[in-house]
Amino acid sequence: MDGVNILIVEDDLIAGAYLEKICTEKGFIICDSCDNGKEALDACKRHKPTVILMDIMIKGSMSGCDLAMQIRAFNTEVIIIFITAYTSDEMIDYALDTNAYSYLLKPYRDVEILSTIQMSLHDKKLSLGNEKKNQYIFCKHGFKYDIENHKFYGGKHEIPLSKKLLLLVALLSKHKGTSVSYEQINHALWGEMQNINTLRAVVHRLKHKIPELEVHTVSKGGYVLY
Repeated sequence: MDGVNILIVEDDLIAGAYLEKICTEKGFIICDSCDNGKEALDACKRHKPTVILMDIMIKGSMSGCDLAMQIRAFNTEVIIIFITAYTSDEMIDYALDTNAYSYLLKPYRDVEILSTIQMSLHDKKLSLGNEKKNQYIFCKHGFKYDIENHKFYGGKHEIPLSKKLLLLVALLSKHKGTSVSYEQINHALWGEMQNINTLRAVVHRLKHKIPELEVHTVSKGGYVLY
């Protein structure tokens, strides 16, 4: 599996070696295997794994749950899958508090481990896809505003805009389908009221720059983008 690194945290050498075997046979890369929290924490920072397969009871003063909490302090994206023989409600609740993806009980079957890893990767891909969708505000005729990078696109191509035009299109995009008053536009572009003709000139430049962009005048004083 390209780009998928797995960190194994297991203090039972036989169990750890077996996890490594079934994962590598499936094509995953094992970036490291540790039996205690300190080494695992260092390995996580060094290798930046995609997935961590972790027992809850490991060597040292840190439990797997304690370790997961520390990892979450600097890495919220890594997928954590607990593999343990402990079934107490308290332990399960603590594990869930770490935002772990799953909690698998020993003894486990190979297919259970592998299917959980694959499902977690699939869910992460969907989540990233949704985040990507939410990064854009889509307008008519294939235009979109990139919220994260503060850019405006026609299809796949960025449309170069001056600072004022970009501020204007950002404001209208964020209120797509809703009237934006002269006052709101003045505040966003200049921080104070300007002559109405100055404002209209900026809107005119935007329409001239992107003729297909549907920016319409609102009767009560303002503009709306569709």
